[in-house]
Amino acid sequence: MSKGLFPFESGRFVRRAGRPIARPGLMARLDAADGMVVLVAGTGAGKSTLLDAWVAARGGALVDLAHEELEAVPADGVLAIDGVTDRHVPALRTLAGRPGVVVAAQEELGLPGAVRLSSCELGFAEDETYQVLAAAFGDAEAADVLAPDLHLLTNGWPALVGLAGAWLAQHPAPLRRRRLLALARAEAGLAEFLIPAVLAGLAEADRELVRRLAYLPGPLGVAGDLVPVAPFAQGLLRRPGWFAVPAGWKAALRAELPLSAAEVERMAAAELAV
Repeated sequence: MSKGLFPFESGRFVRRAGRPIARPGLMARLDAADGMVVLVAGTGAGKSTLLDAWVAARGGALVDLAHEELEAVPADGVLAIDGVTDRHVPALRTLAGRPGVVVAAQEELGLPGAVRLSSCELGFAEDETYQVLAAAFGDAEAADVLAPDLHLLTNGWPALVGLAGAWLAQHPAPLRRRRLLALARAEAGLAEFLIPAVLAGLAEADRELVRRLAYLPGPLGVAGDLVPVAPFAQGLLRRPGWFAVPAGWKAALRAELPLSAAEVERMAAAELAV
């Protein structure tokens, strides 16, 4: 496994990986909207994945406000803005009536004239849950058997589907149905149960990489032909062969894979020296 590191200009953490689900039904709704569309949902609802897919397919621009400022706005073409908070609302008001603009936020923004899509509308359909499982298993037939039950268990919540798929894939195929039944009886919340379980099943090198990605303050790429660390990374359609670690996973990863303050400082210093 290669451990070479280099700066990456997109403002996201990346590794090599496959392509994510493109969500064609949702992208068609974005295309048809008369004005700005606001995606309102919590961590893990698939907002960033949808924005990546839409911008890649339509050839537009994407701004991630977690890492960059909203400065010069293209006069035409599609525009996706991720990581929006209340403080960005004044700057966005002038775009509220413009079609071809989609913003993602965790809280309701109250932008006038905007079309709102909620977390329920962002959830996976059953066929999309199947696609996640098929990718995780590398086995379409096995995914077809388990997808309906997993979809009911997770209500199609993208983060839970990804976590469960990664966890089930760590077990031998004959045991997966039994593991899925055990998952249905988990007393803790599914995410709280699955995050440590998935991390525990990772190879040591992958677990260490995930730990460091969660703590680095700036953008970073990882060189080499590596496989995804699902679901803590998502493929970027607009840059085939790369994937991003969603910002929403950072807090959970830091809680499960803590680093000392001294280690974090050393990592930040090494990044600045590159």
